[in-house]
Amino acid sequence: LLQVFEEEALTWEEKLNRINALFDVWIDVQRRWVYLEGIFSGSADIKVLLPVETSRFQSISSEFLGLMKKVTKSPMVMDVLNIPGVQRALERLADLLGKIQKALGEYLERERTSFPR
Repeated sequence: LLQVFEEEALTWEEKLNRINALFDVWIDVQRRWVYLEGIFSGSADIKVLLPVETSRFQSISSEFLGLMKKVTKSPMVMDVLNIPGVQRALERLADLLGKIQKALGEYLERERTSFPR
């Protein structure tokens, strides 16, 4: 009886650790996406100035929103773990969004040095 309880506890510990890791990445992606979405959807100028990053963001945004639709079809928290490749997809999106943020930061820095006070 004790061994059965211990095995069940270990199974739950593994599931909770997986969901915690998933949520850490998910929160990071969501934070980055909200920030960049405000920039790329709000300014026509940025679309002209950074066409490559705009295109990349639009592609990432479509993928992220598609993933979120899958998640809404799994309202139980633990069911999200059963979505194929969800962890890898979010990690990849986090990496791609980070690259866009970096490119945006580099662009802004170039602009600052071009127009000193």
